[in-house]
Parts: sequence; structure tokens; C-alpha cells
Amino acid sequence: MSDPRTPERLSPELEAEFIHHRKTSLAVVNPNTFWSVAIILLSFGAWDYYVDAENWRTAFTIRGSAALIIIATGFFQKLPGKLIWMPMLAKVRLVIAVVASALAGAMLDRGYGYAGAGLVAIMLTGPYIALETRDLLRTNLAALLCLVPVLLLVPLSTFDKIGTTVFVLLAAAVSTLLGRVLESSYRRAFALERDLHRDARTDALTGLDNRRAMQERGRVELKRAQRTGSPVSVILCDLDHFKNINDQYGHEAGDAALSRAALVLRRALRESDMVGRWGGEEFMAILPGTDASGAAEVAERMRLAIAVTTFDGVAEVQTISLGVASSEQLEDPGMEWDLLIKEADRRLYRAKHEGRNRVVSSRYNTA
Repeated sequence: MSDPRTPERLSPELEAEFIHHRKTSLAVVNPNTFWSVAIILLSFGAWDYYVDAENWRTAFTIRGSAALIIIATGFFQKLPGKLIWMPMLAKVRLVIAVVASALAGAMLDRGYGYAGAGLVAIMLTGPYIALETRDLLRTNLAALLCLVPVLLLVPLSTFDKIGTTVFVLLAAAVSTLLGRVLESSYRRAFALERDLHRDARTDALTGLDNRRAMQERGRVELKRAQRTGSPVSVILCDLDHFKNINDQYGHEAGDAALSRAALVLRRALRESDMVGRWGGEEFMAILPGTDASGAAEVAERMRLAIAVTTFDGVAEVQTISLGVASSEQLEDPGMEWDLLIKEADRRLYRAKHEGRNRVVSSRYNTA
């Protein structure tokens, strides 16, 4: 698997995640960039007037028409639910601006001797709207292909055509180099953000989700259960007499026991279930689509898995106590997460009080 920390070498899964992240970022951060393209396009109208005071109105009509289309697409993407169109429409605007600049320049005497600067300025906006370098190359290629019939159809001298081609190709090359630098920066920021997000939600010792992550995932599962009408269950479990391991064998043995217990519990669960470290020697499992009876059976499997596990450096047999609560048992129709946790914790306390090494739920009580 590719190293997610290396920006240029992402696995297919991470690459898809990066592209989605870029689309979301562009849609959220740059919803008003269409104004900059329109302003650049229109501002060169003043230069048109300076170059050719006789024909500048014709050129400005072309620029103004293109600017109106650009602004219209910008307002369209600002409509409710349309912001997701922004990355694609930004590319359309760039192509329109390039073609409009070329046509406007063709309306002026010696227009192409001066219009190259406008084409370069517009092409250099490409790196700021592209998802990544290949996307930028496709955008630049589309602009160049649309520019070809313009150069073939408008009455220009061979010198002007060659000059325009050179200007545009140089702009595309500079745009690609700039895009490559920006892409590297975006990928590094994405990798760093992903690592920070993972570290903030991962228990460093066991590698499981931490309390914060389990809180977030639990609330998500409860909301999904509300929509679908399916139950969701929670198991809180606590290693019995764990303090004795630290006291007799040291904290290194205790840490090793926690890591081993985390692995055993993860293997005892189904693929759809989630397990995390709730705190200290306490773990939590979230079981989507599982009623109280099914959750109790899973909890019993977890209890037996710990009971038959050998912990390195620890002579005594280790056991675990578990409390099970299910959303279908709650009187509150809102199925509040805190209420579900409170009930599971209450049953875990009962399991401890009744002798440990047992599962307690409303329908199941075994040792």
C-alpha cells in the first residue's frame, strides 16, 4: 500500500478521498472566483481602447457578452444545491474567457500584439480551479482546442497567429508548472489534515477509536437507526481486576494486556461492528442493526474470547465484565445517545457488583 504521507504516491482509495476533498474545498472556499475571471476579462477593455480607440467597442461587446455568461454561471452555482457544480463551471468559465479574449483581440488593429497579456493572465487562473495536475492539463487542452478554430477563422497575419500560439503555449506551460507546485502543497495539507484527524480520534496504545471517535460514531448510528427504524446496541466492558496487573507486573505488562485485549475484542466482533477504548481498561462496542438479544450474544462471545486468552507476562486468567443496552429498550423515542450509554454503564456496574466475568442485559445475565 502506498504511504499516505507521500503526497505524490497515494493508494487508489486515498486518491479518491483526496479528489473528493479537493472538490469539497473548491466548492466551499472558492464560490466567488467567477468575479475575478469576469473582472480580468473586462479590465482589458481599457487596454483595447488605448490600443485601438476606433474598434474597441466591438471588442468590448465580445468581452462583455462573455463576462455576462461567466457571471450567470457564477450565480447559478450559488443557487441552493448547485455549489457542487462549481469545479466544472470554473473550467467552462476559463475556456470562455480565453476564446473571448482571442476574439476581442482579433477585432483590433494590431490587437494580437497586445492581447497576449490578457490570454496569459486568464490561463494562469487555471491552477487555482483545478483538482490536480491532470485535471489542469485537460482544462488547458480544452482551452487550446477551442482557440484553434478562432485562430483559423479570424483574419490575422501569420505573424500574429504564430505570436498568439507562442504566448498561449508558454502560458499553458507556466500554468502547468504552477499547478504542479500547488498540487504538491494541497496533497501535503490533505495528508497532514488526515493524520491529525486520525490521531485525534485514535487511541495511541491500542490503535482503536478513542472515546471522542466512539461518541461521534455512536450518534451517527443512532440517527441512522431513527431513519431506518432498525435497532442499535452498545456494549460497555471492563477488564476485571486490571489494577492488579499494574501493581504486580508493572505498567508495561498492563499496557501489553490492554493492547492484547483490544485485538481479541476486535476479532470477536462482526465486520459491521465498531469497538473503541472508552477509557482506562474500559472498552465500548457499537453494534448497528442489532437488537438486545443479538447484542447479548455478541457480548457473551467477547467475554469467552477474553477468558480463553493468554496474556504475556501475566500468570492469572483474565476476565471481563460487560453491560449491554439497546435502543429498542429505551422509553425515550428520541433514542438519546447519552441515555443509551448511561443504561449500558448501569448494567456494567451490575455485572461488576454481581461477581464480574459476566454479561448483564435486560434479557441476558450469564457468567
